Parts: sequence; C-alpha cells; structure tokens
Amino acid sequence: MEKVFLLTATLKCLIVCGVILYGLFGKTAATMEVWKRVNRLPRSKLMNDYSSEGKVIGSDDSPVKVYVKIHENSPRILCATQQLRNMELMDPNFSWKGPRGVQLTNKPDIQITLTGTLTIQNFHKDLSGVYICTIYFFNPGTKSLQSLNLKYFLYAYRDPNYTYEFQAQYHAADCHNSYNNLFLKRLHTALNQLASDLAYTISIHKSACHTLKVPLAGIQYELFLTLKVHLDVEELDLICENGLEECDHNVRLEKVRHRVQAFFTKQAEAYHQIVGLLPFVYYIDGTLQVIRVDRCKPGYGKDRKKHPSCSECCVVCSPGSYSSGRHVSCLPCAAAVQYGESDCEMQ
Repeated sequence: MEKVFLLTATLKCLIVCGVILYGLFGKTAATMEVWKRVNRLPRSKLMNDYSSEGKVIGSDDSPVKVYVKIHENSPRILCATQQLRNMELMDPNFSWKGPRGVQLTNKPDIQITLTGTLTIQNFHKDLSGVYICTIYFFNPGTKSLQSLNLKYFLYAYRDPNYTYEFQAQYHAADCHNSYNNLFLKRLHTALNQLASDLAYTISIHKSACHTLKVPLAGIQYELFLTLKVHLDVEELDLICENGLEECDHNVRLEKVRHRVQAFFTKQAEAYHQIVGLLPFVYYIDGTLQVIRVDRCKPGYGKDRKKHPSCSECCVVCSPGSYSSGRHVSCLPCAAAVQYGESDCEMQ
C-alpha cells in the first residue's frame, strides 16, 4: 500500500513548521516563484539486442564484435562471410579455436554444426575473448585447397544496475538563516519515511543556498538540493530470504521514484492552496529533476567508443583494464591480464 497518508501528514508537518518559524523570525517570505519546466529525457534502449535466434556473419576485412548477455546463449556465429554464404563450396571443413587458442571441439555447452555454425550456451565472462574460425574448401577453378580465417571478439555483458538522483529547488529564507538547516533535517526525515519499508534510504547529498536577483522582485534566496537513493543490501536480503514480498531491486527502486515524485507534487499542490503568506521555505513547482545513474558490477564497464553497438551495456573489461564497481567504466591497468578483472594490483 502506497504511503498516501504519510505524504499528507508529512506535508502538514512541513507547512506548519514553516508557518510557526515564519512568525518567530518575522520576515516576509518570497511570494514570486521562478517557474521552470524540466522534463526527464527518456532513456535510450540497448542498441545491441542479440538473441539465441540471431545470426552473426564474419568479415574477411576486420574482426566482428559479438556481445552475449551473461548466462544466456550466444547468437549463432557463422563461419562464413556474406560472399561465402552465396557460394557453393566443395568439401568444406571448419575448425574453431577459442580464447588462448583452445580447440572448441567436444567442449561442454559449445555446439558446432556441420556447416561450421558456433553456439555457446550459458555464456559467462571467462568465455570472453578472441574466437577464430578457419574454413577450408576446394576451389575447382584453381584446383587447389583454400583456407580463410575469420576472427570474432566475444564479450560478455550485463544490463546496468542503476539508481536515481533527484534535484529540486526551494525558495528559502536568508542564506544565513538557521531555519534552512532545520527545514533540511525535517525534509530528510520525511523522505526516509517514504522509502524505509522498501529497503532504501534517501540522503541530501548536496545543498547550496544561492542569492538571486529576480527582475521586478528584487533579491530572492533559493536552496538547490541533490538527493541520492541508497539500497540497504542487508535489509533487502532479509526480505528476499523470508519471501515476504517482491524483492527485485529494480521493481522496488521504481516504487521509490514514484513516491518521491508524488511527495514533491503534493507539496506543490498544498502550497497553491495556501491563502496569504507562504512558509519560510517552500518547494518551487516544476524544478524536480529525476536523473538515472547507471552502475556496472565489478569487472564490467560502459565504453561508447569501444563498444558503440552496445553503448548502454556493461561490457566485460578487456585485458589491460579493470573495474572495481565504483566507476561506470573500465580503467586502464597494465597488470590486468584476464577479462573481467575487478582490481589492479601493480607489481
């Protein structure tokens, strides 16, 4: 059940607190609002969407990059170029080698058809690397045996883990007024009450008070806030272990987002209904921004330049790079010799 009653009670508390302290300080609250409409841009979908039913064709000009979602099956990787697919080949023979030159015949979870098509089941990061297919066939024109090497780079990838940041602006008292700090404490408490049952906490990551000169309204003071959402891993694990309710991280995170958006919408509606002087500090309608922040698990990172066809994926870090999970991208590391390194210990 969504916390509608909590939103209403919290808003009343914030408004009453503002009115009481307004009377104590005896200063006039700003009555002119700066209206600004900020729309959240929709997230682009993953550009790469290989499926087990898809096909990847080789190229004799350059290696072909293939992205395989972790724990899923690879697409069907053909040991052929577009030109060879349209030719009749006499006595063709196919040979596949995987990372470190290992022959792929008789390997579990690896299937190679008579026509040389490779499929890998239950792909994981250790299977990332260079795959080379060699096709041998007899050329009737030259009456000789010909061969062609086709190279593929296979990369494991994950969907990003993500969280949200919120940015909002409030009309404030004088920037040196102690009521601003008191209000922020009450706001922080109210926000955490919204998310506590979902195994999340919300922090006021940044708060800054600025003085603005507004045409026809003189000097105004505004609080610029950045809020961050944090997952309580232990609490979520407990919920999942007991099977109490839906424990999917993304589902619960979306509920947090909806509650926060509703919280600020209710504030704007409440302030519009006030007749007379507004509280000392109040939310500026339309300034809430919802920002999605992607995170990759250790050993994975996003790289739009290196992986343009999978730019929104968390792709396994290649040798020579690593990711500890604190950054969204893989960082250079000469000591990283495997795919998916999560630390960099320089010798």
